Amino acid sequence: MTVITFRNIKKHRQVTPFSVYRELESRTRVKKAKRETRRGRRNHLVSEQRDSGNSKVPAQQEGLFLRNATGLVKSISAFGVFAWVVVNFPWLSSWAGIFWVTPSYYRNVNYYAGLGVWAAIAIIIVLLYWQLTVAMPRSGGDYVFVSRMIHPLAGFIVGLFFFIAYSISAGSGPYWAFSEAGSHLSFSGGVLASQWMTNLGAMITPFAANSDKPLMFGVGLILLAVGATAALVAGRVLKAIIYGIFIYGIFVLALVVGILLTHSSHAAFIQSYNQYASSFTNTTSAIFSQAATQGYSPGYNLTNLFFVIPLLFVSIGPYPVMQNVGGEIKDPKKNLLYGFLGAEVLSIAIWFALTWLLDSVVGISFLEAWTVAPSAGGGFAPVPTIFVTVLAPNPVLVWIIFSGLFILNIGWSWLAFVFLSRVVMAWSFDRVIPTRFAHVSSRFNTPTYAVILCAAIAIVPMYLEFFTSFIATQVNSIFILATVWILASISALVYPLRRKKQLYSSTETSSIGGVPVISLLGIIGIIAFGYVGYSSIANPAVGPFATGAQIFLAAILAVGIAIFIASYYYNKRAHGVDLMLVFKELPPE
Repeated sequence: MTVITFRNIKKHRQVTPFSVYRELESRTRVKKAKRETRRGRRNHLVSEQRDSGNSKVPAQQEGLFLRNATGLVKSISAFGVFAWVVVNFPWLSSWAGIFWVTPSYYRNVNYYAGLGVWAAIAIIIVLLYWQLTVAMPRSGGDYVFVSRMIHPLAGFIVGLFFFIAYSISAGSGPYWAFSEAGSHLSFSGGVLASQWMTNLGAMITPFAANSDKPLMFGVGLILLAVGATAALVAGRVLKAIIYGIFIYGIFVLALVVGILLTHSSHAAFIQSYNQYASSFTNTTSAIFSQAATQGYSPGYNLTNLFFVIPLLFVSIGPYPVMQNVGGEIKDPKKNLLYGFLGAEVLSIAIWFALTWLLDSVVGISFLEAWTVAPSAGGGFAPVPTIFVTVLAPNPVLVWIIFSGLFILNIGWSWLAFVFLSRVVMAWSFDRVIPTRFAHVSSRFNTPTYAVILCAAIAIVPMYLEFFTSFIATQVNSIFILATVWILASISALVYPLRRKKQLYSSTETSSIGGVPVISLLGIIGIIAFGYVGYSSIANPAVGPFATGAQIFLAAILAVGIAIFIASYYYNKRAHGVDLMLVFKELPPE
């Protein structure tokens, strides 16, 4: 006789087909009762409000939020914050960006003075966003700050602006990885007299005449998928990737610094350059002579200082982003301060040291002359790591530096998926967009559909970067981000006033002369970000602001307003939910 078993019936119980049926029926009734109970709890207060006509019940009591907890996990430590901030603006590749961009627009720059002023602004930004995140420790960042402190519509527009700008970052990572690493490889091939290396470098440099853009785009799609998967799985996988990029970046940086320190004589550099690079760019003396015919003379002054600082901001930030995962940082009052401020202070020290080493060994004047000389840069600045190859012409070192530049640029684009998905999730949690995007995986504790959406959208700017000039000529990302940060600064300014109405409960804010520190930081932030925003309009080196760029900005604004209004009336009519009540308090943790 066949024995009928059921895995959840105790082992020694007598089992019959009827007993199995009764067990299944009982379990089905229990599950159904639990579902009805959960549904009843969720809908009871909303139904009660509709019956009574009371529209002033607080949002969480109404059940307007999708659930009582986001499903995200507080897992980011102080060191985690530190590593994330450094990966977002890697020490080597970000510093290289300073000299890869600025000399093409401005010469005779006093980089030490520029870095000094920039550093003061950077510290203020760090402290400002630390205070905001401690006051409102929720994932969603600027969207949460502005929607609760200024107005829900302004908050949604801010979130949309950030989403557009950082979607471009997520999609542009491969383009800049190939650009910086390919430029280094192409020049290094000339130093090593390796034609295939030169040709390969040119093939994978997007702006080179004979580059293989379809190949780079294909590789970019694969990298995008890997980054999105890492953001989706998160946990130990994401931590391992971030820490791995962080450690490898330190290794490559140490290698570059070691070479510069062991060749600390400018005379030794001149000798090496004339020996290994003069055959395809001319000698150092000839480069200075050519630059002189173009109107360049060595030296530096402060004339261009305030034009250069926004360019430094473009290259080395800091772009405040950790507030977007504010709800996932353990004890943000302590860990965000130590991690964010520590990373920024050490970054400032490293970038000053690298600039001094470059100036001492290579000479910033030579780099500027090289940029101007027709036989060398021809108006385009070099990736400064190429001069490390001149000092140590070794193919192994070339590939290590190449891989470092490439990986470090990919790292920050992968992090963008994490930050973007939290903004999308925050929108959805507030019911501004479909609630599906607030779904959080019970296995990975990440917003599944939000990450997938962000990855799909990032393909668009990646395509535009490789095959068109749209982003370079029509998208002013710095102005977009400056707008976000200005409104966040206003949120900091008014926070103590709003807090007096007892809308929020956070730690007491300190004050100076009776003025809350968070408000003082907000005032300084408005000035600093206003300056950056103005520079992005007035200075073409920072960002485009022609008619096309203005139309693009207006289109984003119009779309944002339309989405918010449509969402408001949809929730009101289809669900009887007053969307504005959501923004009366912070979302659940």
